[in-house]
Amino acid sequence: MTVFRQYVDLAGLTLRMYRQEAAFIAVIQVAMAVGFVLGFGYFIDNISENQAIFVTTGAATNTAVTVAIVGLPNYLAQGKAEGRLDYFLTLPVSREMYLLSQVTYVALSALPGIVFTIALGAWHYDLPLAFNPLIFVAIPLAMASLAGAGVALGVLSPHPVLTNVVTNLTVFYVLLFAPILIPKEQLPSLLQHTAVLLPTTYAADAVRGSLTDIAGTHLERSLLYMAGFSAVSLGAAAVSIRKRG
Repeated sequence: MTVFRQYVDLAGLTLRMYRQEAAFIAVIQVAMAVGFVLGFGYFIDNISENQAIFVTTGAATNTAVTVAIVGLPNYLAQGKAEGRLDYFLTLPVSREMYLLSQVTYVALSALPGIVFTIALGAWHYDLPLAFNPLIFVAIPLAMASLAGAGVALGVLSPHPVLTNVVTNLTVFYVLLFAPILIPKEQLPSLLQHTAVLLPTTYAADAVRGSLTDIAGTHLERSLLYMAGFSAVSLGAAAVSIRKRG
């Protein structure tokens, strides 16, 4: 059996096993989209078009980021605690293909929330979105660039509770102290410098650049950086899964 066939079979099996959970996750993502798009708008009086663009595209990016650094590690940690992870790793299949199938599952569960966030923000704030097909590259790269950290945490963490705590602290930092929902220039100087090292910075820029013509975005450069982060991230994920027994 080829590795591609293994991936297709494992991804299909995972989607069938957790189709009910996927639907629940999709509902939660949609609810979070409403909270971010509408809620952050309430904090800003007379919100400008640029601010609305940052809120909408930032909320969509945050959905992709949350799946990679919260959903994926908690899903793997729970599977490890239940013995599901070890069971699949005993099968005569590629560990990398198993890992990729898990990333695919959580990524697909996030897509309804991402699409709904963009549509809701465009409608609510009457935004003139300029659709670029590269959005279909930006979203997967946004998830892949952080998936390695999520996999490593989920596989190597000794307990699901610890995984949950660390992931929530991480997403709290990313949400409030990374240039996703606000421009980098509004952050303190130290955070502006650390933002250069975070894949989330380039993910948000790529999503904005592929959906709008707002000044200051660098779509091609951000995609290139995210591709590099993704290669390192998925490489780290493969190492982590191979260390598991």
